[in-house]
Amino acid sequence: MGGARRFAPLLLLSILLLWSSSSLAQETIRVSAEGSAAVEGGDLPRARAEAKRQAYRDALEKGVGAYVQGITEMKDFEVVRDKVFSQSQGIVTSFTITREGEAEGIYTVEADCLVATAALDGVLGPAVIDALGNPRVMVLVDESIEGERPFLSTVEGEVLQVFERAGYLLVDAGQAGDLDRRQIDLARETGDVTLLQELARSFRADVLIYGKAQGLSYARQKVAGVDLYGVRSQVQLKAVIAQTAYVLGTEAFEARDKGTSAQDGAVKAFKPISRGAASALVNKVAYSLVSGSAGAMAGRTVKIVIDKVSFAQLREIKSALEGAGGVVGVYQRAFGQGRAELDVVTEKTAEDLAVELEKLSVEVTGLTANTVEGKRAP
Repeated sequence: MGGARRFAPLLLLSILLLWSSSSLAQETIRVSAEGSAAVEGGDLPRARAEAKRQAYRDALEKGVGAYVQGITEMKDFEVVRDKVFSQSQGIVTSFTITREGEAEGIYTVEADCLVATAALDGVLGPAVIDALGNPRVMVLVDESIEGERPFLSTVEGEVLQVFERAGYLLVDAGQAGDLDRRQIDLARETGDVTLLQELARSFRADVLIYGKAQGLSYARQKVAGVDLYGVRSQVQLKAVIAQTAYVLGTEAFEARDKGTSAQDGAVKAFKPISRGAASALVNKVAYSLVSGSAGAMAGRTVKIVIDKVSFAQLREIKSALEGAGGVVGVYQRAFGQGRAELDVVTEKTAEDLAVELEKLSVEVTGLTANTVEGKRAP
């Protein structure tokens, strides 16, 4: 692939994150917050309102800090924190002022606050994922019911839905050709890590989630003339970095259910335990990537969209970007009707890539932390 398709952690967190099952049981975090504002023109109400807003932001910042232990470097943490603030409704569930007043032209508000961990996690996870440059995820699960493999995997489908809702980009293995499908089936069935890694890299996936799912009947009885099967189902999932096989997280869930067939009972059980396992992994993956515990990772993904470009012009642009310093890889995601979409894995910023595109006669029309939009100049 011309280099590891990896991306740089924008946050460096030193210790393990408070994401264990015990910490998830904690519904709120209690923090003391403080805010202040200058009293201008004797306008105390305005100063008090501004001080309260600052105290609210302070509560959120301390809530993030309490939820994620040991922040050792603040590089780009402002980006993630502001994303949390922009979706902050319902995170601070209680705001009780303990002291307030004006002194020497400054109005200060101190408050005792409760920060909801579930709501915090709900916005912190996607914010971190976005800051990482939206890593691409591939899911491969060896699923069997009574020793037979179904045509479509229930577990894979459920896991993909959970990661998609969380904001991850997904690799669609269903678009593979016949040769790739045979390799996919072999990788699923054998669980060979080397084969799984090669397959994930060939699909340009950053994170691979793989494992096994098994459903076995243990009882059968007739109820009102209908056969009912008791089925025990298990799901085991492991998330790894596709390039290095570094383990980001593992989960194992089990359940029993009944159905009119072993397949029916197994699918009924697979759905909730697959969602449970995936939900337990979804933020572990993001937090492990930004924690630095996953090891050194060079590059992040910036999406580039170019309008009014011919295919020949696009090839020139891709070639030039691939030769630019700090670029790990350039991957064409789509091209049609003069519109191209590229994933650029780079150690540079989106702004740096925008400058490179302008050198290539691309007029930049839009820019965010993770995307560059433009059109080919006439």
